Amino acid sequence: MHSAAFIAAGKLRMTDPLLTTTVTIACEARPGTYPVLRRGAGDVGPDEHPFRWARVRVIPIDEAARRACPGKVKELPPSDPEERWAPGTTWPQSEWDVRTFRAGSRITITDNFDEGSDGSITLTSDAFTDRPVLRGDRAVLTATTTLKCEATSGLHVVYRHDADQEGPARTWARLRITPAARGDACSSRPAAAHSAEASRGTAIAWAAGGALLAAIVGAVVLLLSRSRRAKAA
Repeated sequence: MHSAAFIAAGKLRMTDPLLTTTVTIACEARPGTYPVLRRGAGDVGPDEHPFRWARVRVIPIDEAARRACPGKVKELPPSDPEERWAPGTTWPQSEWDVRTFRAGSRITITDNFDEGSDGSITLTSDAFTDRPVLRGDRAVLTATTTLKCEATSGLHVVYRHDADQEGPARTWARLRITPAARGDACSSRPAAAHSAEASRGTAIAWAAGGALLAAIVGAVVLLLSRSRRAKAA
């Protein structure tokens, strides 16, 4: 989401059940109405012009508020990149779709975007006990792996390795690990995948609305929301 009124562009992320982003109005933005442009796959035409998605109105503020604005902007917390998808959706839906699993769990990984890539994509993570390979003869590829009993609690990255890939592996997903249940022998955990957010199932179509929320800086106030429905393969 781009606008001349924003300090920086915002990226829409899933916050079940809406797509949301947080942006900050620039302290030097003059009063008036500014277009908000959405740039993304399917929204850019042949002339590469971004899609005009909404408008934002910046209201006047006094000089004292304008002088205090930069300090308030510096104190704003950073945007949280983690997404929250509905519990019934397969994992991962995106690079920042962070689900929580217990150490030692056997988990299922699903890829909805690489049809025809059976056996050509390998995944690695310091939390995995092996190198799972995504397999499937249709649009959905899946793999299973077991999380290490000794995997440290916290965020772990999953890297993707393509058969014809050149250069380093790229970040593909993230997961969060919590310790195994107290009194539960890690090696004896059941084979079924268990997620603290019930991440399981096959490819599921999902509908999402979009909303844009601008941060409040001094007397510069903006609240935008607009719903859009989309389907993921």
